Amino acid sequence: MTLNDSLRIPDSVATRTMGSETVLLNLETGTYFGLDTVGSRFIELLESNDKLSVVYSRMLEEYDVEPDTLKADLLRLSQEMCSRGLLEPAG
Repeated sequence: MTLNDSLRIPDSVATRTMGSETVLLNLETGTYFGLDTVGSRFIELLESNDKLSVVYSRMLEEYDVEPDTLKADLLRLSQEMCSRGLLEPAG
């Protein structure tokens, strides 16, 4: 997975925001995933633009984080969520 990839939330995944946290539930597998404030922002940005590079750029502007750290964290989170069926390639 790279920042050039585009991802989306599959139709089989329900999302719910509770306060500053977001919960995703794959209705087919029962896989449940909770995200903190930063993870919730990732999902919010991904829903408005599926390109990881755009999400990365926006988060780099919004958070005080080293570029390499943010890139590694976003790619790791994206991969983990894809492996659990909570995200899938867009297109």
